[in-house]
Amino acid sequence: SGTDETPGVITMKLGDLVVVFNATPERQEQRVAALAGTGHRLHPVQAAGGDAVVKTSSYAKGSGTFTVPARTVAVFTTAG
Repeated sequence: SGTDETPGVITMKLGDLVVVFNATPERQEQRVAALAGTGHRLHPVQAAGGDAVVKTSSYAKGSGTFTVPARTVAVFTTAG
């Protein structure tokens, strides 16, 4: 929480997973500076699933930025 947080978005790291809850009506970017340079990808279950919207979620390795569509929960796992 705090002044730099995005209302309606929760980002949490659970072991090798990063989960982004986006309850807002707009696509959101969440930068996690501590993860910059590390590899992450959409979890294989979501990547192979039938939800075309969640499949547009992405991760930018260089900046550590997770991008998640509106009203979507995306789970990312370490790439490797």
